[in-house]
Amino acid sequence: MGRALAEVLRPVKEPVFLPGSVISHEQMRRLLGTVATDTPEGYRFRTMLEVLYSGGMRIAELLGLDLGDVDFAGGTAKVLGKGRKERIVPLGRTAVQYLEGYLKAVRPLQAGATGERAVFVDGSGRRFPYYTFLRLVHAAARRAGVPANVTPHTFRRSCATELLRGGANMYHVKELLGHESLDTLKHYARLTITDLKREHQRCHPREREARAREQGGECLDGG
Repeated sequence: MGRALAEVLRPVKEPVFLPGSVISHEQMRRLLGTVATDTPEGYRFRTMLEVLYSGGMRIAELLGLDLGDVDFAGGTAKVLGKGRKERIVPLGRTAVQYLEGYLKAVRPLQAGATGERAVFVDGSGRRFPYYTFLRLVHAAARRAGVPANVTPHTFRRSCATELLRGGANMYHVKELLGHESLDTLKHYARLTITDLKREHQRCHPREREARAREQGGECLDGG
């Protein structure tokens, strides 16, 4: 009698998918540049994008920010992540500058006397809704001509990718994103292989020799 099917079939390893919807910093700059800041609504949206990209936050963490969660002197924000775990994330100078301008000049006009504690509020003075933000992100991506699958999470993924590409310690990036382990970041790191190959071609002595031969019209010497 033949062996049982479970003994014959080899288990298939679950594939690991790279993070999708990551855009380059140049594409990000183009997207941010499509947001006009000469209206209260435009300034608010640009501020939200800058904070999202700078802090690598989840969209729920951004929309969940309350007054008092931002430390302007320290350049940080306190966010409530998955499992209601609090963590402190750094914010870059550009994001902090936009936040200061928004809280001083824009939010008072939109919040009115509602008593809402959310940092980002809509035209009714209530906490800014997710689907409105999603619609605005999609519209900005279309204007910028970047991939159609850009979502609010794209800013988080792109932040992590650029940090790793710039040589950031994986443990520090893990803490920034609020991940439990380094496993997820390994998938982000794979996205930088293009940069690694480019640096290899630029810096490795044999690659430099090959370029010199090509430029000089010489053939490979077989060495």
